[in-house]
Amino acid sequence: MAQSVIKLQSSLMREYYKYFSKYARGKSPEKKVAWVTAFTPVEILEALGILYYYPESYAAVIAASEREQPLLKKSEQCFLCRDCCSYSCCIEGCLELEDGPRGTPPKPDILIATNNQCNTLPNWWNILAERYNVPLIVIDYPGEAVPCERAYEYVTAQHRELISRLEELSGNRLDESVLGHFIENSEQSVAWWKKVAAALPEKEIKPTALFDDISYLITARCSPDTAELYRAIYDEVSALPEADKGLIPLFWLGYPLWYHADRYLSECLDGFRICGSNYITWWSLDYSGNDVYEMLFSAYNYTFLNLSQKTRTKRLTRLIKDSGAVCAVTLHNKSCKCDFVSAKDIGIPQAELEIDMIDREFLSLEKAKKQIELLKETVCSR
Repeated sequence: MAQSVIKLQSSLMREYYKYFSKYARGKSPEKKVAWVTAFTPVEILEALGILYYYPESYAAVIAASEREQPLLKKSEQCFLCRDCCSYSCCIEGCLELEDGPRGTPPKPDILIATNNQCNTLPNWWNILAERYNVPLIVIDYPGEAVPCERAYEYVTAQHRELISRLEELSGNRLDESVLGHFIENSEQSVAWWKKVAAALPEKEIKPTALFDDISYLITARCSPDTAELYRAIYDEVSALPEADKGLIPLFWLGYPLWYHADRYLSECLDGFRICGSNYITWWSLDYSGNDVYEMLFSAYNYTFLNLSQKTRTKRLTRLIKDSGAVCAVTLHNKSCKCDFVSAKDIGIPQAELEIDMIDREFLSLEKAKKQIELLKETVCSR
């Protein structure tokens, strides 16, 4: 019998956070623990029986729980400027105060960072490596800057070295057939998530659900329950009413606002409907290839944020066209100062907001309202 959406969500969350509570009671996990950045090839860790946690994702949970401000202030008092990435500041404050909605993650035995998302993360992971005095592995993904064949050789050498280091850490040997199984699970999760995300332009879907539900594709994409969850969500959204085509279709360009109850500025968007978002496509990884190493290379070397500006603009323009959006809210994120360049030359009017996905005090709501009103006037006058 198929499980319900709520049961699957609860099960996945319970599995991910179960050692947070144990750690809070002074108990340690039975397995080795890695802290990883968002686009780490976690299929390798799954195949070797290593637990892994995403500090960035936990920062989002902290902000959603309205707990981020004391942690940001504590981090600033210690050593991180408030102008640094709010994910890092929030987690550093959490670790300093040993405080968070679910406590603190189990201490890492190893740290793994990648540069296929942003270059801030390896620097932050250096701070964590000093804090815990554990090994740090940084995987360099060259993206489109290097011809495909050379890039494959370079990345695969790093993946093999990662496997060797993790075999030594865990005491386990990698079985490539097991690795292939977890990659297949990730593929299925991505396939069903893409179906869910594709319904946003056509169905009466509150973007909040998509902004929250993509978290399972980040923290648990290797689990068969994640694909089952998205299959169940797809069945639900398929039965929703059609979107109100009388509202102005708007593209949300940037991160969700984790501190906001709706994850976006719903109070400013009267007369609009969000019909698309680039964020909900970032983890739609492409695992194409003839073997496990080719599949991991394709997925992690060519993440959206690791592509050239030309390719990102082309993909983003296509996303916007497919969504039917006639305008966009573009976030100039304090934590990701260069990310908004993904919106270059997209061909539709934009309200460009100075904002942050974690730090609610950085937002001037009145200013944002005025900018969005101006956007509405611009669209309606065309």
